[in-house]
Amino acid sequence: MVEREQVRIRMSQETLNYIDDYVLENNIPRGERSEGLERIIAEHEKLSKLNFQVDYLSEAVSKSVTESVQTALNKSISQEIKKVRLGTNNVDRNTQILIELLQGLLVFQNISSITTTNIYKPELLTVVENVVHERITNMKQKKDSKHNKGGEKHGLQQ
Repeated sequence: MVEREQVRIRMSQETLNYIDDYVLENNIPRGERSEGLERIIAEHEKLSKLNFQVDYLSEAVSKSVTESVQTALNKSISQEIKKVRLGTNNVDRNTQILIELLQGLLVFQNISSITTTNIYKPELLTVVENVVHERITNMKQKKDSKHNKGGEKHGLQQ
């Protein structure tokens, strides 16, 4: 049996009523407020430890989920950036080739000045712009169509 020490404590009537109700609900012999108070304190200690464990687990799970989401996002973003970078490199290379070809043509033709399109826009330039615009539109439609078919294969709806 645990050795008990007698102490004198002042409590509000509300606290005493709570202890008395606890004693009744838990079949503790009447008049054993001290036993009721000890059980209340023991339950409080267990609950405090449990709350600490739940808080710790909650924090650990939250951290793990956050790291997983960050990793997935980084991987996805990295793949998309790689596609953009490769496309940009291709455009840059083609643009440099065109500049070199145009420079060679201008030198070969001994042309020292040009008329810009805001002064005169030849019909052949409009035709070429339309062809390029259609080509880009068609490529986008093919890409969208391919993407939609891939989504339907996996049970996704667009």
